[in-house]
Amino acid sequence: MFPSTGSNGLYKAPLSKSLLLVPSALSVLLTLLFQHYQKFFTYNLQAVKEDFQIWRLVFGRTVCLDLKDTFCSSLLIYNFRIFERRYGSRKFSSFLLGSWMLSALFDLLLVEVVQYAFGITISSLPSGFLGPVFALFVPFFCSIPRMQVTQILGQFPITNKTLVYILGLQLVTSGSYIWIVAVSGLDGQPEPEKEPEFTDVHCQRATIIRQQPLINYPSSQRLPPTVSPTDQRLPLPPCTSQLAISWHAGGSGVWGRSEGMAGSGEGAGRGGVGAGPVAEPGVEQ
Repeated sequence: MFPSTGSNGLYKAPLSKSLLLVPSALSVLLTLLFQHYQKFFTYNLQAVKEDFQIWRLVFGRTVCLDLKDTFCSSLLIYNFRIFERRYGSRKFSSFLLGSWMLSALFDLLLVEVVQYAFGITISSLPSGFLGPVFALFVPFFCSIPRMQVTQILGQFPITNKTLVYILGLQLVTSGSYIWIVAVSGLDGQPEPEKEPEFTDVHCQRATIIRQQPLINYPSSQRLPPTVSPTDQRLPLPPCTSQLAISWHAGGSGVWGRSEGMAGSGEGAGRGGVGAGPVAEPGVEQ
């Protein structure tokens, strides 16, 4: 059903599992068994503004009182679990918390704007953990690639993201004022952290070789420029993995570098694999 989410199940997604189980179980219990406690989970903005019942911003925005909204939001959270695997549980939880708090602020602002512009007084909004769910549509749209699955009548493509958007549309149209919660979630999402681009650290790391004066060797035995002993321990870029570079001790404690292509037998003094032993100054072979 959701081919874009990778592997099945809730592997490495403990927060998504908790958001699926706990609010869904509370929603079923409040709907079937404890209906007289539903008044404590009503998202009543009028009570928040007039009676300063701030606790309704917490209870009213956690549990859905409509089983249809619970089902749709649970499917969306299950689909969005890929972001917890990608960012990690800590960053994913901070994103949900930030979007949850910002969407509550935008709920109050949009209700005031609607009342001032159209004269419509909105006393309550749909309950549930809906703001962060709508906020996750933004990274879903931006970062999840679209892949065509099939076509209807040969003209209408069905992608791996179509069913997710259909669920979101169903959730938006399930209530009269739930569009305010949807707009608040889309506008109130914190700026997601940019994913680090893949870079080859070894190729970007520049190996600076300090040039030192050459010792007065005979021209036939002159060694390449030398480096300090600590430079020999610098990691080599993978792009030079085919180049066999060897370090050997020159005379008078000076370190010299000799290099050669692997398997090439080019003259002594190149020091490559397949080359003959390197002649040290003053030592006869």
